[in-house]
Amino acid sequence: MMSFTPNAVLGLVGLLIVVSCADNKVAGKHLRAESSTRIAFMSDVHLHDVHGALEDVGYRGIKNPKTNKFALIRTMNAQLHSTRLFNENYFAFRAALDDAVGRGIKLVALPGDFSDDGQPLNVRGLNRILDEYTEKHGISFFVTTGNHDPKRPFDIPSGKSDFLGKRGRAQPIMSQDEMYISNSKIENSTIISEDIRALGYQGIVKGLKNHGFFPKAEFLFWESPFSDHEYESYTFEGGKEAALLENRNYLIPGSEQGIPDVSYLVEPVMGLWLLALDANVYLPADQNNQFQGAGIGYNEVLQHKKYLVAWAAKVAKEAKRLGKTLIAFSHYPMVDFNDGASNEIAEVLGKDVLQAH
Repeated sequence: MMSFTPNAVLGLVGLLIVVSCADNKVAGKHLRAESSTRIAFMSDVHLHDVHGALEDVGYRGIKNPKTNKFALIRTMNAQLHSTRLFNENYFAFRAALDDAVGRGIKLVALPGDFSDDGQPLNVRGLNRILDEYTEKHGISFFVTTGNHDPKRPFDIPSGKSDFLGKRGRAQPIMSQDEMYISNSKIENSTIISEDIRALGYQGIVKGLKNHGFFPKAEFLFWESPFSDHEYESYTFEGGKEAALLENRNYLIPGSEQGIPDVSYLVEPVMGLWLLALDANVYLPADQNNQFQGAGIGYNEVLQHKKYLVAWAAKVAKEAKRLGKTLIAFSHYPMVDFNDGASNEIAEVLGKDVLQAH
């Protein structure tokens, strides 16, 4: 969800949780988990790849005359009129990861809004960073989606009019012609690039395929809400079949098109279960085969994805049976975000303030 800047920065610092995984004997198995497993949670990264490039047109942004390096950045005006930061998040995220490395943390969860609207530019940039920290430091990442990634379940045209361009002017970048008419007196002419479109599920999970959305051979267990395998009979091959995106769809009333749900349960180390919940719900829009955004979260889940809540309950029951430590995470809160004070806040400040709706 769009977090106000202070919250976004706090999210990037990371919430450290210490999980005790005691040894248990369950169903004839001796679970020898480490005495404590630490996990860093980094939500609302909203990564904008300042060192990225629009590969289809070869555009890398503006050149720094002192370093001769290019930067693909947004204007300060863009940040002043947004509820989140853009350029600084790249460096804040890397600093948070470096802090996790310094603490010896090997598991990092990203509970949604990991990208700036799911553009190929930024999904590539995020994947490059995650791959780097995996290869150099042995960190495993577990990603789930927020309402900014993807904005819609399938690719849609998109763009931003407020990149920083030559002569300090705004540089519009759009994925299609005629999406935006630039003011040539105060802006540079529009650049057209497919790398700025908003990816749907297919492109995002493919771009981040090594970071939780799919099982790995070293994982002890992996399943989705649509899986039918049991823990005791789990195989990696069965997990791969269950993880195919065509096997992870649900229907919304009023739409004939299946929508992906990329929730998953994974056991990365013995005795620890991580439950990543994809709480995005996309309702049909007025236009044919178009969908609304996913900004409401669990308000819609409880009506349109009841199977997800039932699956979470089943997972909790199984975790207790098997003696697993279960941690669930999602982009949206499943309880009152304002700890019971929403009505009072609405009376004082207005019903839509701070996205209370």
